[in-house]
Amino acid sequence: MNDTEKISTIINIAIAIATIGATIAAAISAYFSYKSSKMTLNLYEKEKETKLNDELNRLIEISIEYPYVESRTFTLQWLKYKNSDDERYLRYDLFCNRLYNHLHDVCDHFNYDKHKIENFVDIKTWIRTHKLNWLNPVEENENINGYDEKFRSFINSYLI
Repeated sequence: MNDTEKISTIINIAIAIATIGATIAAAISAYFSYKSSKMTLNLYEKEKETKLNDELNRLIEISIEYPYVESRTFTLQWLKYKNSDDERYLRYDLFCNRLYNHLHDVCDHFNYDKHKIENFVDIKTWIRTHKLNWLNPVEENENINGYDEKFRSFINSYLI
């Protein structure tokens, strides 16, 4: 092999080593990029779940401060008093709006997986307790206009 062939072989080997090194570097970079993205997504999901827990705790605090909003005797009177100026029923309607907004966020977070949702919150009891408010909102189309079809169907599935 002459000197030109030797130099050509050495250059080809150097190019091959550089290509392998670049490929390894790209693979390592892709791996760490993936890990970083996954960690960011996990942090985002944890933050969302923390916010859901905070809102759940706030709803519980409201029901402790105003226990009638969870009283079956009270909620069964909804149809009779829903259009009154009784502060308790005004507060109850706002509580229900907040509750259903929270349940919508929970459903979105858990991708409408009933098992996961039911493990996070006692959705069955809440929906059934506040059934009259859901079916008979103060504003006639409030639930139709305020929530997407998927959520309305999900809530209604517990009322059958």
